[in-house]
Amino acid sequence: MIIIRSKFKIFPIVLISYLSALPLLAFYLCFISPKENTILAILFLLFIVVFWLTILKTRANSIKMYEDSISVKRYFGLGKSKVYKYAELDGFATMFESGKGSLYESVFILEEGKRVGCISSFYHGNFDALKLNLKKNLVDLVEMENTLKSANT
Repeated sequence: MIIIRSKFKIFPIVLISYLSALPLLAFYLCFISPKENTILAILFLLFIVVFWLTILKTRANSIKMYEDSISVKRYFGLGKSKVYKYAELDGFATMFESGKGSLYESVFILEEGKRVGCISSFYHGNFDALKLNLKKNLVDLVEMENTLKSANT
């Protein structure tokens, strides 16, 4: 039974759809107008491909949280689904990022020290509910590190 499912905000979907369509428009304009330089269109296309393979792969994850596990799908839920048991995960780490005058919070779900999923306040509309459910089921590794440092000193 699904306890909570991630919900994407509209703005990131519209922004990424727009950015993904621009290289296609640039190629179309290059082919119908022989005067235009195709190098700019190719560079723009490469930028979008790198963007899809890096940022969207690690940040725009569709998450389903169950009682004893979590399901992660990359690329706005278009990728392959992978299920992780809470007991097998290390925990989660929080990172704050600023952009366009706003502060965004990203929570990375870790397994054997590697990021396997992410919830982000930029992409997810129900970020607070997702993070609260993660806190119930996983260890906040940053808090754990701070506790160990204060105990050693």
